Amino acid sequence: MDAMRLCYSRVAASENKLREFAAWMVRRGRQEESAALYVTDLRSCLADPRGVTNRLVSGELSPNTVRHNRAALAAWARFTKDQDLTSALDDIRLPPARRMRSKPPLDRDAWAMIVKAIDGIESESLAMRQVLLIMARRGLRSGDVLRIKRSEILRALASGKLPFEAKGRKRMEFAVAPIRRQLVVLAAIEGPWKVVRDLITKSKDPKVASVKVWRASRRTAKALGIPEMNPHRYRHTFASRYLAELAGDPNAIVKLQKYMGWENMQTAARYVDTVSADELDELGNRLVDDLSR
Repeated sequence: MDAMRLCYSRVAASENKLREFAAWMVRRGRQEESAALYVTDLRSCLADPRGVTNRLVSGELSPNTVRHNRAALAAWARFTKDQDLTSALDDIRLPPARRMRSKPPLDRDAWAMIVKAIDGIESESLAMRQVLLIMARRGLRSGDVLRIKRSEILRALASGKLPFEAKGRKRMEFAVAPIRRQLVVLAAIEGPWKVVRDLITKSKDPKVASVKVWRASRRTAKALGIPEMNPHRYRHTFASRYLAELAGDPNAIVKLQKYMGWENMQTAARYVDTVSADELDELGNRLVDDLSR
């Protein structure tokens, strides 16, 4: 058996088995949203007629996507105790994580414009506007906002600190001040809702709420003439501007990592890597010019 291309029929999975896989990941500490993404990536790998590991070696996907697919396959191999699949994955060398296309942060004017405009876009629900504003004003992931509990909001408005469950079930806490108005609006919405996600969709599938936020982000930005907008661009923009405010501070990247709740410095560097190839070339050319003077 070719370790790089396992036969599709060798690892076919029923819908019931995929549900068991998702539940297994949740029991192991994954959030429901993460488990759902793993299942989506796994489906893509299983559906490839050239083999379940083909997506990792075909060169057709971005390095980030390849790594997500590999993580899904590795989890599936552990769940099914498939040693052949584990060996195949161990034999595949992955490229460094990076994006195929640069996704620059919004410039300051565009960022300010979209923050001011979101609240007045009546085509979106009241709750959706608050979700988008919290992401834009504080740089939270959409999943982080959607998981915030009603009880946490009420306590936060009284204490001035909002605790919430971030990616990887990491507990974080930050000051309410930047998003107090949005939290007040959410707290005032009546009905039997327990988490913010309940205000966005009645579906129990966490992917549904995430997709709705993604689409709303694109709609609101498009209305303002801002192309290729997605929820994570708010986070990218916030991180880049936060770092700019710390210019000259030798501990800037460490402070950014802690404030954003990233696990390691490598993640922080990836999010704020906004240096263009032209800028790098300009610096190199300047060094050479100095030598010839």
